[in-house]
Amino acid sequence: MRNAKRNIAIAGAAASALLVSGCGPTLIARSQTPEQSAVAMQILPGVDRKAPVNQPIVVVAEDGTLADVEVQGPKGLLKGSYNPERNTWTSKAATLDFNTKYQIAATATNGSGTPTTVERTIKTVNPQTLVGISSISVADDVTVGVGMPIRVTFDAPVKNKKSVEEQLQVKTSTPVVGAWSWESDQVVVFRPKKYWPDNTEIEVVMPLKGVKTGPGAYGAANTDVAYQTGDSMVSVYDASKHTLVVKKNGKVVKKFPATSGKPGFETRQGVKVISEKLDFVVMDAATGGTSEDDPEYYRLDVNWAMRITNSGEFVHAAPWSVGSQGYSNVSHGCVGLSTDNAYWLFQNSRVGDVIDVRNTGRPQDLGNGITEWNVAWKSWLKNSKTGKVTTEPIEQPSA
Repeated sequence: MRNAKRNIAIAGAAASALLVSGCGPTLIARSQTPEQSAVAMQILPGVDRKAPVNQPIVVVAEDGTLADVEVQGPKGLLKGSYNPERNTWTSKAATLDFNTKYQIAATATNGSGTPTTVERTIKTVNPQTLVGISSISVADDVTVGVGMPIRVTFDAPVKNKKSVEEQLQVKTSTPVVGAWSWESDQVVVFRPKKYWPDNTEIEVVMPLKGVKTGPGAYGAANTDVAYQTGDSMVSVYDASKHTLVVKKNGKVVKKFPATSGKPGFETRQGVKVISEKLDFVVMDAATGGTSEDDPEYYRLDVNWAMRITNSGEFVHAAPWSVGSQGYSNVSHGCVGLSTDNAYWLFQNSRVGDVIDVRNTGRPQDLGNGITEWNVAWKSWLKNSKTGKVTTEPIEQPSA
């Protein structure tokens, strides 16, 4: 077992009841008979200072039986359990508190019932910086579209990216091949090689408390999120054909005439994801830098708008351009539909659904919205520290 050399063996009470605490030396009475021999015990973590908090306290009697184990912390005794052989005790809490002392007292007996007692005090690490999660792109108990990646943003830079990434787990009801990839020192994203399967349960398990993220910096807390995808809704807009084709779970269910950005205002082409739904919004060109005296200035009341870029591209109702929908591109960058068609799409879409825009000639700029699907899989893996993985199954509750 790791750190065994730093653990303590104590002479039996019959040999003179020697007792060792803290980081004192190993002591064994020389006059013992086999019946009186001390039980060798190990206590993990195997250090007396700067003990980690992301692993339990474990007491092992290597050649005897544990009679009693008590671990006293600032909040009282830690709960724990013995294994069936009663030679190992493990604290119930998988994580300890930072900068805290724990006093351990353990008694074990040998085959003749002679007791050995060990007392020890450990102190856990005292971080200079605690690194927490400031945002996650998904939330508990929500249903999202199949294009929603798992985007985790930290509130401070992460230097030890591999150590952090190794702790991040994604579990699904349907197996998925995917990978984490770092977009910056503070943002890591998980996405499948292709879109998520429809109607799939997803759990994200992030046991980061006590994980060293950099010099003097440790993860602040453990975080879990459980949610699901809905039906697969993937809409493909072809600017050369001026049509929006909607597929639900792989089958075409609607084909709408549409319009997109005119020359000089071309809609960005690429795989976009709905990030926001607004049944009404005022669209003002001034927010994009167009002055009110510019011929291209507009201010419009818009219904059934779904955002697909941060910079202001939406799919929305555009009754003023119905005559051009299906024939030409006349907008300032949004994908416009008739009011009835926009309403149907709005009612049948959710945040996380895919809008794939093609043949506009203007590439999608990464980071302008949910744009992770525009990164080639090989490039995605280059920024991963652990490579591609197949998600673990979700544990079902026992009956």
